[in-house]
Amino acid sequence: MKRLAIVFFVVLAAALFYRSFGSAETGTGSLTLPQPAPNVGDRAPGFGVVSVDGLDFELSDQGVYVLAFWSTLNKSSNQAAPGFEDLARRYEDDGASFAVVYVNSAPGDDNLPYTMLLDSTGELVSRYNVKRVPRLFVIEDGTVVYALDYYYEGYEKSLRVAIDEALSKEPEQGRQSALHEQ
Repeated sequence: MKRLAIVFFVVLAAALFYRSFGSAETGTGSLTLPQPAPNVGDRAPGFGVVSVDGLDFELSDQGVYVLAFWSTLNKSSNQAAPGFEDLARRYEDDGASFAVVYVNSAPGDDNLPYTMLLDSTGELVSRYNVKRVPRLFVIEDGTVVYALDYYYEGYEKSLRVAIDEALSKEPEQGRQSALHEQ
Protein backbone atom coordinates (compact mmCIF):
# COMPACT_ATOMS: atom_id res chain seq x y z
CA MET A 1 0.00 0.00 0.00
CA LYS A 2 2.88 2.32 0.77
CA ARG A 3 4.34 1.77 -2.73
CA LEU A 4 1.00 2.62 -4.33
CA ALA A 5 0.80 5.86 -2.37
CA ILE A 6 4.34 6.82 -3.42
CA VAL A 7 3.59 6.09 -7.10
CA PHE A 8 0.39 8.15 -6.86
CA PHE A 9 2.24 11.17 -5.43
CA VAL A 10 5.04 10.93 -7.99
CA VAL A 11 2.51 10.86 -10.85
CA LEU A 12 0.57 13.74 -9.28
CA ALA A 13 3.75 15.80 -8.87
CA ALA A 14 4.76 15.13 -12.49
CA ALA A 15 1.31 16.17 -13.75
CA LEU A 16 1.36 19.38 -11.71
CA PHE A 17 4.87 20.18 -12.93
CA TYR A 18 3.85 19.53 -16.55
CA ARG A 19 0.75 21.73 -16.28
CA SER A 20 2.71 24.51 -14.57
CA PHE A 21 5.71 24.66 -16.88
CA GLY A 22 4.37 23.23 -20.14
CA SER A 23 3.42 25.46 -23.04
CA ALA A 24 0.09 27.27 -23.02
CA GLU A 25 -1.37 24.78 -25.48
CA THR A 26 -0.38 21.67 -23.58
CA GLY A 27 -0.79 23.19 -20.11
CA THR A 28 -4.55 23.50 -20.62
CA GLY A 29 -4.91 19.90 -21.64
CA SER A 30 -5.87 20.81 -25.21
CA LEU A 31 -3.77 20.85 -28.30
CA THR A 32 -4.36 23.34 -31.09
CA LEU A 33 -4.04 21.67 -34.46
CA PRO A 34 -4.27 23.28 -37.87
CA GLN A 35 -7.51 22.85 -39.78
CA PRO A 36 -7.39 19.82 -42.07
CA ALA A 37 -6.55 20.56 -45.70
CA PRO A 38 -8.02 21.57 -48.02
CA ASN A 39 -8.65 24.90 -46.40
CA VAL A 40 -9.30 28.44 -47.60
CA GLY A 41 -6.82 29.27 -50.35
CA ASP A 42 -6.03 25.63 -51.17
CA ARG A 43 -6.83 23.94 -54.45
CA ALA A 44 -9.92 21.79 -54.13
CA PRO A 45 -9.49 18.21 -55.29
CA GLY A 46 -11.54 17.79 -58.46
CA PHE A 47 -13.59 14.67 -58.97
CA GLY A 48 -16.27 13.06 -61.05
CA VAL A 49 -18.88 10.67 -59.65
CA VAL A 50 -22.37 9.47 -60.44
CA SER A 51 -25.04 11.13 -58.31
CA VAL A 52 -27.71 9.19 -56.41
CA ASP A 53 -30.18 9.94 -59.22
CA GLY A 54 -27.82 8.58 -61.91
CA LEU A 55 -26.38 11.79 -63.37
CA ASP A 56 -22.67 12.42 -63.78
CA PHE A 57 -21.40 15.08 -61.34
CA GLU A 58 -18.07 16.75 -61.98
CA LEU A 59 -16.31 19.21 -59.68
CA SER A 60 -13.81 20.93 -61.95
CA ASP A 61 -11.60 24.02 -61.95
CA GLN A 62 -14.42 26.10 -63.42
CA GLY A 63 -17.49 27.38 -61.64
CA VAL A 64 -18.80 27.91 -58.12
CA TYR A 65 -19.58 24.84 -56.03
CA VAL A 66 -21.08 24.52 -52.57
CA LEU A 67 -19.99 21.11 -51.32
CA ALA A 68 -21.08 19.64 -47.98
CA PHE A 69 -20.19 16.37 -46.28
CA TRP A 70 -23.01 15.02 -44.12
CA SER A 71 -24.27 11.92 -42.44
CA THR A 72 -27.97 11.13 -42.10
CA LEU A 73 -27.10 9.71 -38.67
CA ASN A 74 -25.46 12.94 -37.44
CA LYS A 75 -27.52 15.43 -35.43
CA SER A 76 -25.52 18.47 -36.59
CA SER A 77 -25.85 17.45 -40.24
CA ASN A 78 -29.61 17.13 -39.81
CA GLN A 79 -29.77 20.54 -38.10
CA ALA A 80 -27.77 22.13 -40.94
CA ALA A 81 -29.99 20.65 -43.67
CA PRO A 82 -32.95 23.10 -43.67
CA GLY A 83 -30.71 26.18 -44.00
CA PHE A 84 -28.64 24.52 -46.71
CA GLU A 85 -31.78 23.57 -48.62
CA ASP A 86 -33.07 27.15 -48.41
CA LEU A 87 -29.80 28.49 -49.82
CA ALA A 88 -29.73 25.88 -52.58
CA ARG A 89 -33.24 26.93 -53.62
CA ARG A 90 -32.28 30.60 -53.47
CA TYR A 91 -29.26 30.11 -55.76
CA GLU A 92 -30.80 27.51 -58.10
CA ASP A 93 -30.63 29.78 -61.13
CA ASP A 94 -27.57 31.88 -60.18
CA GLY A 95 -24.81 29.53 -61.32
CA ALA A 96 -23.72 27.82 -58.10
CA SER A 97 -23.77 24.01 -58.01
CA PHE A 98 -24.87 22.62 -54.63
CA ALA A 99 -23.97 19.05 -53.69
CA VAL A 100 -23.99 16.99 -50.52
CA VAL A 101 -21.70 14.01 -50.11
CA TYR A 102 -23.34 11.55 -47.74
CA VAL A 103 -20.88 9.40 -45.85
CA ASN A 104 -23.46 6.70 -45.11
CA SER A 105 -26.86 6.46 -46.78
CA ALA A 106 -28.52 9.30 -48.68
CA PRO A 107 -32.05 10.38 -47.78
CA GLY A 108 -34.89 9.03 -49.91
CA ASP A 109 -36.29 12.50 -50.68
CA ASP A 110 -36.21 13.26 -54.42
CA ASN A 111 -37.30 16.90 -54.03
CA LEU A 112 -34.07 18.22 -52.57
CA PRO A 113 -32.62 21.28 -54.33
CA TYR A 114 -29.07 19.93 -54.39
CA THR A 115 -27.25 16.99 -55.91
CA MET A 116 -26.93 13.98 -53.62
CA LEU A 117 -23.66 12.07 -53.81
CA LEU A 118 -22.92 8.88 -51.91
CA ASP A 119 -19.35 8.15 -50.84
CA SER A 120 -19.62 4.45 -50.11
CA THR A 121 -15.89 3.82 -50.67
CA GLY A 122 -14.67 6.78 -48.58
CA GLU A 123 -12.66 8.19 -51.49
CA LEU A 124 -14.15 11.69 -51.31
CA VAL A 125 -13.95 11.76 -47.52
CA SER A 126 -10.23 10.98 -47.86
CA ARG A 127 -9.61 13.55 -50.59
CA TYR A 128 -11.28 16.26 -48.54
CA ASN A 129 -9.81 15.04 -45.25
CA VAL A 130 -13.17 14.86 -43.53
CA LYS A 131 -12.67 13.78 -39.92
CA ARG A 132 -16.14 14.78 -38.73
CA VAL A 133 -19.37 15.98 -40.29
CA PRO A 134 -20.74 18.37 -41.23
CA ARG A 135 -17.87 19.84 -43.24
CA LEU A 136 -18.72 22.41 -45.89
CA PHE A 137 -16.85 24.20 -48.68
CA VAL A 138 -17.44 26.96 -51.19
CA ILE A 139 -15.15 26.37 -54.16
CA GLU A 140 -14.59 29.01 -56.81
CA ASP A 141 -12.78 28.06 -60.01
CA GLY A 142 -10.97 25.21 -58.25
CA THR A 143 -9.95 27.11 -55.11
CA VAL A 144 -11.51 26.78 -51.67
CA VAL A 145 -12.83 30.25 -50.72
CA TYR A 146 -14.83 29.17 -47.64
CA ALA A 147 -14.60 26.20 -45.29
CA LEU A 148 -16.72 25.31 -42.29
CA ASP A 149 -15.85 22.41 -40.01
CA TYR A 150 -18.79 22.43 -37.64
CA TYR A 151 -22.44 23.38 -37.47
CA TYR A 152 -23.61 26.45 -35.58
CA GLU A 153 -27.02 28.06 -35.58
CA GLY A 154 -27.08 30.85 -38.17
CA TYR A 155 -24.18 29.48 -40.25
CA GLU A 156 -26.25 30.25 -43.33
CA LYS A 157 -25.43 33.96 -43.10
CA SER A 158 -21.66 33.49 -43.50
CA LEU A 159 -22.25 30.86 -46.18
CA ARG A 160 -24.52 33.23 -48.11
CA VAL A 161 -21.86 35.96 -47.98
CA ALA A 162 -19.23 33.54 -49.32
CA ILE A 163 -21.52 32.40 -52.15
CA ASP A 164 -22.42 35.99 -53.08
CA GLU A 165 -18.75 36.97 -53.20
CA ALA A 166 -17.84 33.96 -55.35
CA LEU A 167 -20.71 34.57 -57.77
CA SER A 168 -20.01 38.31 -58.03
CA LYS A 169 -16.52 37.75 -59.46
CA GLU A 170 -16.01 37.46 -63.16
CA PRO A 171 -15.72 33.77 -64.03
CA GLU A 172 -12.38 32.59 -65.42
CA GLN A 173 -13.83 30.39 -68.17
CA GLY A 174 -17.56 30.95 -67.94
CA ARG A 175 -19.91 29.14 -65.61
CA GLN A 176 -20.81 25.55 -66.30
CA SER A 177 -23.11 23.01 -64.76
CA ALA A 178 -21.68 20.23 -62.60
CA LEU A 179 -24.34 17.76 -63.76
CA HIS A 180 -24.23 15.97 -67.09
CA GLU A 181 -26.46 13.33 -68.61
CA GLN A 182 -24.80 9.93 -68.91
